[in-house]
Order: sequence, then C-alpha cells, then structure tokens
Amino acid sequence: MDDAQKLSAKWDKSGLLAEIKDPNDRNTMAMLLENQAKQLVTEANVTGGTTSMNGGGYNSENWAGVALPLVRRVFGEIAAKEFVSVQPMNLPSGLVFYLDFKYGTGVNPFRTGDSLYSANPSNNTTDFANTSSLYGAGRFGYSINPFTSSVANSTVTTPTWLTFNFDGNYSASFSSYKVINVPLPTGYDTLGFRSFVISSGSAFAATDVLQAFTSVTNNTASFVVTGSKVSQPSGSIGVTLYYNVQPTPDQRGDFEDGGTLSQANPIAIATIDVKLKSEPIVAKTRRLKAQWTPEFSQDLNAYHSVDAEAELTGILSQYISMEIDLEILDMLIVNAFTVDYWNASNNVAMDGTGITNANLGFYNTQGGWFQTLGTKLQKVSNKIHQLTLRGGANFLVTSPTVSTILESIPGFASDGDGEKDQFNFGIQKIGSLNSRYKVYKNPYMTENVIFLGYKGSQFLECGAVFAPYVPLIMTPLLYDPNTFTPRKGLMTRYAKKMIRPDYYGKIYVSGLNTI
Repeated sequence: MDDAQKLSAKWDKSGLLAEIKDPNDRNTMAMLLENQAKQLVTEANVTGGTTSMNGGGYNSENWAGVALPLVRRVFGEIAAKEFVSVQPMNLPSGLVFYLDFKYGTGVNPFRTGDSLYSANPSNNTTDFANTSSLYGAGRFGYSINPFTSSVANSTVTTPTWLTFNFDGNYSASFSSYKVINVPLPTGYDTLGFRSFVISSGSAFAATDVLQAFTSVTNNTASFVVTGSKVSQPSGSIGVTLYYNVQPTPDQRGDFEDGGTLSQANPIAIATIDVKLKSEPIVAKTRRLKAQWTPEFSQDLNAYHSVDAEAELTGILSQYISMEIDLEILDMLIVNAFTVDYWNASNNVAMDGTGITNANLGFYNTQGGWFQTLGTKLQKVSNKIHQLTLRGGANFLVTSPTVSTILESIPGFASDGDGEKDQFNFGIQKIGSLNSRYKVYKNPYMTENVIFLGYKGSQFLECGAVFAPYVPLIMTPLLYDPNTFTPRKGLMTRYAKKMIRPDYYGKIYVSGLNTI
C-alpha cells in the first residue's frame, strides 16, 4: 500500500491522475502508468530510442507521449472496474492471497476445520437448518466454553406444527421430527438457552438439533431433532447436554474463595485457526492490428486535419478494452452464485424448473406487476448480504430489453449528468433504483438477465479481480513494400480471477414478449 501511494504521488505531478478522486482508483492508475513506463524503457533499450523500419519511423520518445495519456484514457473508461477489484500486476504471473479462518476446536455444534465464512445457507432446505459458522439461531456459544452434563431421563415426544411456530416450511413434515425433553441443571443461562445442544452417542449428533425451535418450560428444555436419528418413538433416552451457566454475584465461576469445581469455567479455550491461502494468476494476451491505404491517411488529414495513425490506435485500444469489459462481465454472470427467476407476464411465478404457478391471483395493471421485480431484486440482494457478511447488492447490469422494465418502475432515478459517455463503446450508467442500486445498461447484452453484485469501498471487498500487467504495447508503423499499405498493432496483457462468486447474483427474466 505504501508503494502504491508513493507511485500515486509520483504520477500526480504528470497531471495524468487529474480528476480521479477515489484513492484506490488513483493508486491503481499510478501502477498502470508505472508498468507502461517500464515497458517504454525496455523498448527504448531494444530499439535504441529511434529506428526506421521499412520507411516508417518509430520514435519511442514520441510513443511515450501518446502511450501514457492513452493508458489514462482507455483504462479509465473500463466499466468492469466498477464491478471487480482492480489489482495491477508487476510480474507476468503471481498469486492472489486471501485469509481463511477456521474453527480449531470442536465445541458442539461447531466442528473442527469448518470455515467461519464458507457456510452456504442457500443449500439448506429451510433457513432454520444448521450450517457451519454463525448462520442460524443459537450459533453464539463457541467462545463461551459450555458445560457438559449426562442426562439419563430425557423423554421423546412427537412435535406439532406449533412446535415449529407454524412455519410453512414444516406444515407437511413436522411429524417426521422428534422432540427430546431434557431437564436442565441448576444455574443454567436462562437467556441463552438456544445455544444449548444435545447428542446421544451414535444415534444423533449435536448438529442434528434445530436450534431455532429450542424452548424451555419449567426448567425443561425441548430440542427438535430429525426423527430418523431417534430410534425410540417415545419413552426415555440418554443424552449428553451442552449448556452454559449464568454466574451469580457470589458464584462467578472463577477462582473466588469457596468456589467448587462445578461452578468453575472449563479451562480449555476454543481456538480459531488462521490460514493464508492463495490462487495462481497468470497474465494473458490480447492483440489487434490495423491497416489502411496511404490515400485514406492523406485524404483524412487533408479534409479534417486528423492523423489516421493516432485515430486508429485509439480505436484499437478502445476495442480491446471493450472486449475485456465483456469478458469480465461474462465471467461474473456465468459464475454468479445466487440465481432466481421472474416472469414479466401477469400472475406467473417461475423457478429453475419452469412455471410453478400460472395464476397467482394478482389483479392489477401490467405496471403494477412490473413492481414485483423489485421484490426479486431485494431477495437476491439480501442473499448476497447473508453470504458475504458485507452488504447487499449495490449495482446491477442488464440488457436494453430488461432495462425497459427497470426504467419504468417507480423508484428509478435517471442520471442527468452526462455519465452515459463515461465508459467504452456504450456501456452506460443510466441511473439508480430505489437510491440503492447503481443501474448499468450493456447494449451488447442480448440475454434477458439481471446481474447484481456487491463492491465495497476497499479493494478487498469484492468477489473477483482484474489484474492488468502491461497496458499497451505498440508496434512501429510498418509499410508493405509492395502496396505501400501502412500497418500497426497493439497488444495488452492482463489477468482475471473469480475469488468469491457469492458476491454476485442473477435473475433470469422471461415473458418479455408482453412489452
């Protein structure tokens, strides 16, 4: 970070960082300019500064005056930097590092080796099923060091729908579970009982307890367990209870005089293991060349005073940048973790299998139905928040067809500050939705999908990386000796990497023949 700030201060004097306000963007552009400058020095050493090739002069110093502003212009217009983290490379290959935190101790129901952040709530049948990490009710007992007690006289009963608080996910399946009623020891924590769990040898584990439905009545805890795990349909069963104690003023559970072993906190301390992980990343290459006739160059200069070489160089660089934009967007859309579906036709509900309900009983206008798309957007956004623990989606990208619906929804505010020309070849930030989502329109997108994602203020708060290496390498202007046709080529090197797909989601939109 210090090196990036030093480079930013160095290149700020050149004026090439003007109007870049975000510190991360300034540091990124400074590193790109530094990489380009190193490449120019290398070329100058190879060519000796000035050469003449087939009648075409190539002056590396003149190219430096074009290349650096071109880097500032082209890479400042890449729209993908709004969706991913830009981390310039200073070598053609390297590693992307990230930290992973794991539970180092088995403290029921937490399992040794489980990651603190790799839980996948989307794969659960319901939101109440247990996962690793902190997801779910009662998942706050890892650092407390619970007490353990063997209870022989626990009873097994059959639950009712009331046991599940009339949750619709269990309306047809509550009878397949069992309730185990366990007398609680004296002094238990009356305000934290949902962190208590039980196990019974090979019959069932602590992770089989649905902690969201644990209740306490008259000092007896009722635990809901998957029915297939309990062999006894009724009667008694021996269990091991993992619980916490509520200290009192005269028995705090430490080493005060008169304390007993039963009042003392367990000495063993749970651990968190920190692992440094890495992913390899290697620069790839893109190349383009242009050729034109001498007559074209002469006439363009004569009529419009435009340098054909400079104009075509700009077009080549912008086209390469456009393809990088589309490549990164495609990577994000394909790998987006959270997926949902919405139909533009009134009263139609869809999921991954097709139409699930063709008549939802929604009696309103077509415009009123379009507003239900906002509910889908919020659903995907909340899932991104749940998975990343950073925040909900704060931007979305869509096609012109789907954008027609978004722009007609109340809550959409169009941009009026001319930002539509900020990015390459037509990718536009067209406004915001509900003052929450920045809305981008990709005119090249023909698939009917809404792509959502979260990007934080820090460069690490993102799910993917774009890593430019050498921004621009340009060949000398070459002439064909047989046709006098001038040729010129450009090359760029960069890498990309998907790190955490759960930062992104997508909604497939169907039924667009109604608009």
